Amino acid sequence: MERRRFLKTAAIAPLAAGTLAAPAIAQSAYRWRMANLYPRGISFGVAYEGFAERVASASGGRLVIENVYDGEGVSATEVFAAVKSGLVEMGSPYMALHAGELAAGVVELGLPGGPERYDQLYALWAAGGWKEALAEAYASQGIRHLGSIMQPGVYLLTKAPVNSLADLRGMKLRAPGAYGAFMRELGVAPVTMAFAEVYTSLATGAIDGCCSSNLIDYRDGKWYEQAKYLYPVPVSGAQASPTIVNQAAFDSLPDDLKSVLEVANIEHCFAHVTLAIATVGAAVAEMRQAGAGFTALPSDADRAAWREAARKVGAEYAAADPFSRRLVEAQDAFLAAIGG
Repeated sequence: MERRRFLKTAAIAPLAAGTLAAPAIAQSAYRWRMANLYPRGISFGVAYEGFAERVASASGGRLVIENVYDGEGVSATEVFAAVKSGLVEMGSPYMALHAGELAAGVVELGLPGGPERYDQLYALWAAGGWKEALAEAYASQGIRHLGSIMQPGVYLLTKAPVNSLADLRGMKLRAPGAYGAFMRELGVAPVTMAFAEVYTSLATGAIDGCCSSNLIDYRDGKWYEQAKYLYPVPVSGAQASPTIVNQAAFDSLPDDLKSVLEVANIEHCFAHVTLAIATVGAAVAEMRQAGAGFTALPSDADRAAWREAARKVGAEYAAADPFSRRLVEAQDAFLAAIGG
């Protein structure tokens, strides 16, 4: 209960510059559905309730959003297609599950070797060329890209310890999208599956671990009960997932409600950042208390192999399509400019 109250408070705390008053003259009310990647009750999933409350409050009740959680009408693997088709008006997909539908979304989520800090990710989107490239990429699918939300980076979680990268060879890991491409370079057989399927797959031995989620998700999903070893080097230092809207639905809104959505998503983004910073330490501590923990630091040779695998994946995605190339090139230029 306390965590849920914290999440709602963080998610609806207004940005001083973004508070919008409802218009004096009542207009048509809109009821939308928003599909997201999480099952009900997961920490980052609960943050979407705050987003819906913020939109309802700022719009004076003229735009009401119902959250549709994974397995409650739209599965996590269907979010992108559901928004594109108009089955739901908006969504928050985990783009690693939609690599075959929009490769640029996988680059947005985070390639190995990308920006490691939340402020860097936001600056890359706001001023580093990603905002324009992503808007065009999603528009090509009939989708409005509202912006990104941010979460901690991805780590390896395995049932057997990874004391050297050689230990990864032959493992089957939940590793969709670019994470799968990265793991394949290190001898892993990547598997794609929704969040809700992971615990059982670990318990039955269908997979040997995960390379797909942040540390808070690992705690919330209780995957550490089945896989107790965390590799100490992050696969990606931070993640960015899109908030997307069916373009026809977005166009149907009056301009003030379009602005409500855009401002609310910025607040939603930083609600996720707040949650990540405030609770990731507790998540790691809880997993450690249950017997999970990090393995030893890798050797210099393993660090070099890790970096080379990341380089190859970046080149692979840059060659995938023009939108992905623009994103990778913009990211490379941004990291060079900040000395990253």
